[in-house]
Amino acid sequence: MNFAPHGPALDSHCGCHTGELLGALAPEVGAGFAASGPADRPGPAGELVVRGRVCTMNPAQPSAEAIAVADGRITAIGSYDEIRGYTGADATLLDVGDRVVYPGFIEPHMHYWSSALTFDWIDCATRGGVGFEEIAARLRQAEPVVGEWVLGQLFDPSLVEGERPLSRDVLDEIQPDRPCAVIDASQHFVYCNSRALELAGITEDTLDPEGGFLGRDENGRLNGALGEIPAMIRIIGALPTTSPERLVENLLRVNAYAASRGYTRTHDAATGVLRGPEEVEIFRRLAPRFDVRVSFAVHDYAMDAVLAAGTAAFEGDDMCRATSWKFVSDGSNQGRSGYQREPYLGRNARGEVNYDRATLAGRLRRAHELGWQVMVHANGDAAIDLALDAFEEALGGTSGLGRRHRIEHCSFAHPEQLDRMARLGISPSFLINHVYFWGQAFEDRIVGPEKARLLDPVGGARRRGMRVSVHSDYTVTDLDPLREIQVQVTRERFGGTPLNPDEAVGVEDAVRAKTVDAAWQTHCDDVAGSIEVGKYADLVVLDADPCEVDPERIAEIEVLRTIVGGRTVYDASSI
Repeated sequence: MNFAPHGPALDSHCGCHTGELLGALAPEVGAGFAASGPADRPGPAGELVVRGRVCTMNPAQPSAEAIAVADGRITAIGSYDEIRGYTGADATLLDVGDRVVYPGFIEPHMHYWSSALTFDWIDCATRGGVGFEEIAARLRQAEPVVGEWVLGQLFDPSLVEGERPLSRDVLDEIQPDRPCAVIDASQHFVYCNSRALELAGITEDTLDPEGGFLGRDENGRLNGALGEIPAMIRIIGALPTTSPERLVENLLRVNAYAASRGYTRTHDAATGVLRGPEEVEIFRRLAPRFDVRVSFAVHDYAMDAVLAAGTAAFEGDDMCRATSWKFVSDGSNQGRSGYQREPYLGRNARGEVNYDRATLAGRLRRAHELGWQVMVHANGDAAIDLALDAFEEALGGTSGLGRRHRIEHCSFAHPEQLDRMARLGISPSFLINHVYFWGQAFEDRIVGPEKARLLDPVGGARRRGMRVSVHSDYTVTDLDPLREIQVQVTRERFGGTPLNPDEAVGVEDAVRAKTVDAAWQTHCDDVAGSIEVGKYADLVVLDADPCEVDPERIAEIEVLRTIVGGRTVYDASSI
């Protein structure tokens, strides 16, 4: 996702005003953050015993038969006979039989607010091989989503034969009378018909906003594509209001969906863009109602206002905590706005950059000095250069490991860039399903085979001793941790051959990227990421062990149960 730096956050474009939204929250929800820092470790009295095959992801005790849990934390791990001695007579037994228990998965980079905003919009995804005509038919037959607006999401022309766009003229033919807008899968673009442009007050004379653009054809006429948030805001702002209750419900629906996918902790990567500091308050007010733990990164777009409102780094508790300061240095590689060293195939353009080095370095320095972890979105290789230059200047010779500073997506990373990251103490979080859904398009049409081989170099990062996570960027790709594990291992592409198998890793390392190392990157490894005494009983029950099945079938493994703090928050048998 890409947002213009330092611009004003939207006022009410999530569909309601703040007072209304906060009023929609349950009255019993507390208004303040609990004290940060780990709670006291519980004693040995057990309230829950989990019995079955346990894969702990802890090298000191890699497997066990049972786990004892009290007050939401793990009190003992070992054989079932040993664990029985740690529990009282009234302890609940959860016997998973021949299933397998792993630490709960951790999603280190997703997007709650845009997902909640578009949760009910028409599915126009092309990433699963759906063709253009099918998407056009869905939009043609669709009922309005909000007011008279027909709204879609997840369309990506780079995955359509001939890269056929949802142009203004095409959308005018599909929906001639109603306003229609479809957000691109990357969320860097929105495609509009004439009625939508009219309601947004966009005319042929409207100038490009700073940090965004209004797409035009070769004759200079608006083609209906709006790029980046400063332009997209015009459409979002023209939408009718959605009830505050609906937006709150959608935030909770996203959280519950994460639980159903085996996640016990999630990290929002753009808090504050739509509503500024209000999003921080809404998150912490909703925390008691979340099934899955939430930490978040405040976007640089909103951070000055969030700081002025009194939020400090790592404020919160283990259900909701502010941890990171997020920067977006460039755009989308598949949308050809990611910033590259060389032009895209067949084009005289290298993409776009959102900061110059001095500005980015200055903002990174401030974030570091104020105690925040830094996350820098950098897709193209030139954007990675920019991010590393800014980190080096901002850190002034110190290491980024202490704050666990990160580069997000880090898509086309050269070996020398990985070397430099290792020296600076910067770790990558890869959007690994770029390989699966876009690998073939990158090779054939966007950057060419040589550069496509650089995509998501998990193996190279591991070989350099770096801690690595992988993420979904939901809704850019779906919440699918087992698919992300499989793609790390097989480097498979949708409908194609593996992409650069030299960057593949073993299954255990792939699982680490969704558990142990994701916990480290999100500053919760003291309480999560592995099954150890004193950590939370945040667990997932799978119907098969990823380490034992055919690697090409890992994604088929089912999540049977998700447990957060000893409490079952998802049970497939109850669906």
